[in-house]
Amino acid sequence: MTTKFQITATPYRQFPLRLPADMADELDQIAKRTRINKTTISRIALQKFLSEIERSGAGAAIEEVFETL
Repeated sequence: MTTKFQITATPYRQFPLRLPADMADELDQIAKRTRINKTTISRIALQKFLSEIERSGAGAAIEEVFETL
């Protein structure tokens, strides 16, 4: 009996991300508390933000970001 496995690799690209110290500290705390690595948390957050831009239009999402700064 032969078992076939199909492995698909998602290509990833890296880019530098600089965060303010307070945001980096909060990310560290959340990663430790949830046991989810920082890369995964960042990827989820970025995907959510990008989806929101697509859903509501770039202008509304960008305005919301600048209101929180």
